[in-house]
Amino acid sequence: DFLVSSSNKEAYKLVNSWPEWRSRKIIIFGDSGTGKTHLSKIWQKNTSAIILNLNQLKKIKFESFFKKKNIFIIENISDFFDKINNKEKNNLEKQLLHFYNLIEEKKGYLLLTSLIAPKLWKISLPDLKSRILSSIAVKIKKPNDQLLSSVLVKLFVDKQILIDKKIIKFIVYRSERSFANLENIVNKIDKQSLITKKKININFVKKLI
Repeated sequence: DFLVSSSNKEAYKLVNSWPEWRSRKIIIFGDSGTGKTHLSKIWQKNTSAIILNLNQLKKIKFESFFKKKNIFIIENISDFFDKINNKEKNNLEKQLLHFYNLIEEKKGYLLLTSLIAPKLWKISLPDLKSRILSSIAVKIKKPNDQLLSSVLVKLFVDKQILIDKKIIKFIVYRSERSFANLENIVNKIDKQSLITKKKININFVKKLI
């Protein structure tokens, strides 16, 4: 279900090259709605990775924890550093550094996702910052017209709706360029067409986007 284009090809290839990674930790970053979570779910399916959030790291007894599993995902990691006070942040950074070191020691793997590049994360602990910056980081760029059009076609097909190419082009050029937004638009069109029993044409779509 993951549609590959020039905007996400590098991240897609990296995720699917596991376990032949040059580093045991990789970071995928990019704007909201570009497919980071979709990719992490693909990797989770392939590896049975455990999804964590940074708050859970405070409660984990690492030595026993790593006996059960050594493959992990942490989503939207940069958000945590923006939303906590300094005392919590210092403790969290120490825990994350310990976790990062154990990934290497226990020969585990870690996939992180973020909205922004690792160098922009608000990390104060120098050792953690250096570990983060030594990880492989890949950006997913904003989707191009071809990818957005392909996603739209797929979303309509999933709803069993045959749609004119002109309508696909119209939606791509006149709406926010994210997959989440396209999904919302298709759901609206599907719902309204079922309620009104009207034909899906340009005028019909224009009123909904």
